[in-house]
Amino acid sequence: MNRPIKKVAIFCFALFAALFLEGNWIQVVKASSYSAHADNYRNTIYNYQVDRGNIVVGSTDVASSKATSSKQMKYQRVYSNGEEYAPVTGYFSSNYGTSNLEELENTLLDGKDTRLATQNFLRKAEGKDQAGGSVVTTINAAAQDAAYNGLVSAIQNAGGVGTGAVAAINPKTGAILALSSVPSYDPNQLASSSASVQNSYATSLSNNSLQPELDQALNETYPPGSTFKIVTSATALTNGIGGQTITPTSTITNAPLTTLTLPQSTSTISNSGGETCQSNELEVAFAQSCNTVYGYVGMQVGESALTSMAESFGFNKTGPTVPMQASTSAFPASGLSQAQLAQSAIGQYNVTMTPLEGAMLASAVANGGVIEAPYLIAKELDTNGGVISSASPTQLYDPISSTVAGELGTMMQDVVTSGTATSLQNIGVSVAAKTGTAQRGTGQNSVAWMVAYAPANNPTVAVAVMVADNGVQNNDTFGNSLAGPIAASVIKAALGLS
Repeated sequence: MNRPIKKVAIFCFALFAALFLEGNWIQVVKASSYSAHADNYRNTIYNYQVDRGNIVVGSTDVASSKATSSKQMKYQRVYSNGEEYAPVTGYFSSNYGTSNLEELENTLLDGKDTRLATQNFLRKAEGKDQAGGSVVTTINAAAQDAAYNGLVSAIQNAGGVGTGAVAAINPKTGAILALSSVPSYDPNQLASSSASVQNSYATSLSNNSLQPELDQALNETYPPGSTFKIVTSATALTNGIGGQTITPTSTITNAPLTTLTLPQSTSTISNSGGETCQSNELEVAFAQSCNTVYGYVGMQVGESALTSMAESFGFNKTGPTVPMQASTSAFPASGLSQAQLAQSAIGQYNVTMTPLEGAMLASAVANGGVIEAPYLIAKELDTNGGVISSASPTQLYDPISSTVAGELGTMMQDVVTSGTATSLQNIGVSVAAKTGTAQRGTGQNSVAWMVAYAPANNPTVAVAVMVADNGVQNNDTFGNSLAGPIAASVIKAALGLS
């Protein structure tokens, strides 16, 4: 072989070697990343070839797949009561991916879960499409209806501009009974077979300043206002004040009844409407939501004790995974002035919490001082409806003793019978509660809160309701009048009361 031919042969061999290496690099090394790439339209086609599993509430499918006549997109995702259940289901979209349970349970729902391998192998042998397993939620349909409809009605009646959320859980198990957020969105629009419909709807959502896709119950925090007095009370009952034991009937000596002058500050704390508190006895001040007494209590128990108690309830800790990740509720960092400490003790300054955390506060009292980890998935089912996993209660926090929980429970019942939560009277069951009306910045109305549990003597539902509506007159934004009726409806629905 002459020299030029030899060079050409070597060059051609090198080209073939490079082609071989590149082919193996693409098909072997990079195959998984290319397969999973968001722009790989074959994945979209594949996803719509699968008879995706259902998301279930009770015996009703709130997310399911419907067969179509299309060869590429054989199954259409359909959501029953889409806006009501969007915070639970999320969406399954060819253009915008997945969210919430559709995302976090995707492997099971689309049939790729290894636990479904045998069933889908047999389906393929029978010439059937791949199928997914189903997810059974802990949601109580009646409680969810009451939560969603109550929020929609409250905001519409108050002007129609605002946000609201409900989180309800079984304090004995942590099972989430209701998870509602308003305004919401329709996942059917994002699951449309029409890309233009999806894009148009997604644009309208992104242009909405109220952020309908944001789960207000899990992922938005608000100042808790007087509902935080549960934590301040727990601190005083647990640690005492100035070396003295504190009980619900203790008189908080020197606590002012009309105005609390804040040290090293020109600011003061007053009571709602400038009222004078009836008494500086702890349980009376709690029932009447007396800011001046509780601001004073906050300064007396001290920053360290109040911070420690808040954190034992879950503040400043990563929010629970339900399986969606909840946002972190916050108590201010160390180094508070006495004025800031007093404001924090009544749920103002830089204290913020999610509605889920509000339900957890109530649950701790209802469950003898223990907070069970909130969870949304009761069972996972295979393609034939057989159970492949079931949830079981798991303790998350134990912030207070059973004795303190009992004392707080009595105080919270007083809030209903002789205090600020009169909207929870006469609903057919005894209720323990705490109202909250939290101030926000200039130009924003207060945030209305109600946290409660029932039946008071054997609790099976704990609920937090938050309504932040800028359409109401500021003096109408009270936890009792705005959030209370929703809490009452949710409690009645969860307990099956007429």
